[in-house]
Amino acid sequence: MDWLLALMLLWGSLEDASEVYTQQQEAIVAAHMQAEVSMFDNESIANSTISEELAIIPNEVQQGDAILVRSQSEQTITWNDKSYTLLPFGLGYYAILPVPASMKPNVYSIGGQSLTVLKKSFETQMLEVTEEQAAMRRNTERIKQDQKKIDAARSDSEPTFLFDGPFLQPVEGRLSTPYGFTRYINGALSGRHNAIDLAAPEGTEIKATNSGKIVLAEELYLTGNTIYMDHGMGLFSQYAHLSKLLVQSGDRVEAGQVIGLVGSTGFSTGPHLHFTFWIHNVPTNPFHFFESSPFYWENNNNL
Repeated sequence: MDWLLALMLLWGSLEDASEVYTQQQEAIVAAHMQAEVSMFDNESIANSTISEELAIIPNEVQQGDAILVRSQSEQTITWNDKSYTLLPFGLGYYAILPVPASMKPNVYSIGGQSLTVLKKSFETQMLEVTEEQAAMRRNTERIKQDQKKIDAARSDSEPTFLFDGPFLQPVEGRLSTPYGFTRYINGALSGRHNAIDLAAPEGTEIKATNSGKIVLAEELYLTGNTIYMDHGMGLFSQYAHLSKLLVQSGDRVEAGQVIGLVGSTGFSTGPHLHFTFWIHNVPTNPFHFFESSPFYWENNNNL
C-alpha cells in the first residue's frame, strides 16, 4: 500500500501546485487590470472602455487633436493611409494616433468604428523679423542637418506609456502664437505654426509636461536650445528656444521637474517657449493634453 500512499501524496502536491499556479495567474490578470484602470480618471468609464472590442477615445475631435485607440485583441489598424500596430498594455492593446490639422472635417471609419473630425478655425499671423533672422531660414543645409538629429530622436519611442496622470502646461506665460496659425514672415508665407508660443521672462523655469525620457537636449540652428522628451507609444513633447538646458539625453524625468529655462535662442523674436506634442511625427495641439490625458479624453465620448 506504500505505492498508493505515495500516489495520493503526489496527487495532493499536484493539486496544490495547480491551485498556486491559478492564484498566480489571477494575481497577474488583476495587476494588469489595475494598471489600466488606474490610468483613467473614472473607474466606471475605465470598465466601460475595457469591455468594448475596440474603443475610440474620444469619438469626436477637432482638426489638430488626437485619439487613443484601445482593442481587446492584438491588431494593426489603418488610419489616414498609414498602418499602426496596437501595443500591449494592461489587458488590452493601445495606440495614440494624430488627427492632422490638415485633415478634412468628415466622419471617418477606423477599426470598424466611427470618428467625427470637426472643423477648427486657424487664424493668420503676420511676423516681421530682421534680414539676419530671415537669412537663417534660407540656410537649408544647416536645417537639414538638424532635422536628421530630430528624426533620429523621434524614431524610437518606448512601447509603453511613460506618462501618468494629466499633462502640465510647462510654463506660465502669455499665449503669443496659438497652435495652427498660418504664419507670414516679412510678408511671405512661412507655413503652419504647429506649436504654441508662450511668452515669459528670460530665465523662467520650464517644467516637464509629464514623466518621460529625454531623447534630445542640445542647441539646434533654428530652435536654439531644444529638448525632445519621449512619453512612450510614439508621443513626444518638444521645448525650444531655451536659454539653458538642465537635462541631457538619456535622463528620466518626472512630471513637473524643471528641465530648462526660457530664452530666445535660435530663430526667435523674444523670450518664449515654443512647445508642442508630436505623435508618430505629426504635430498636435498641446491644449488637447493640458490638464488632461489620452485616458481622460473618454469623458467626451458617448459611452
